[in-house]
Amino acid sequence: MDGRLRFLAIISIAVLLFACHRGSRDDIIQGPYVPAISSPTKIQVVDVSNDTRQVFDVDVIGLLWTGLDESLRKRGMYWTKEAGGKLYTLEAHVVEYKKGIHPGRLVPKVGDTVLVVKCELKDGDRQVATIESKRKIGFGDMLLSREAWKAVFSEVAEDLINQATRKL
Repeated sequence: MDGRLRFLAIISIAVLLFACHRGSRDDIIQGPYVPAISSPTKIQVVDVSNDTRQVFDVDVIGLLWTGLDESLRKRGMYWTKEAGGKLYTLEAHVVEYKKGIHPGRLVPKVGDTVLVVKCELKDGDRQVATIESKRKIGFGDMLLSREAWKAVFSEVAEDLINQATRKL
């Protein structure tokens, strides 16, 4: 009987360890793009707008714009007056935003943070691509962080710029 109890304990622990693993976003490679120190292609964020028709207690436009600019800088694609190369422009539209609440993420669907953004990537007046990104930080995600509402902007910005670079 002692052997059976040990066997059940080991199986139970193994099941719990595997069941609790949700995977991470780092496990997924999003396309063949490898960040370069400097790219001959530059992108300028020319507009970020809040199309939700709601007023939030956070600067959704500023947070998204900053996230997009930082993502472009990391790739060497941030446009400046001194930068040469091919210039594209990016217009971003916040379509949906829900700030969520930290304690609410302990209960499914209660404290979810959601951000949906659509972008138009343009070469002059010609639209090259329409890109959309949606991120949700929900039940069990970022339980120790009180600023999930802020992190979602960086995640969406990274995803949008990854998609944009694949379209070029």
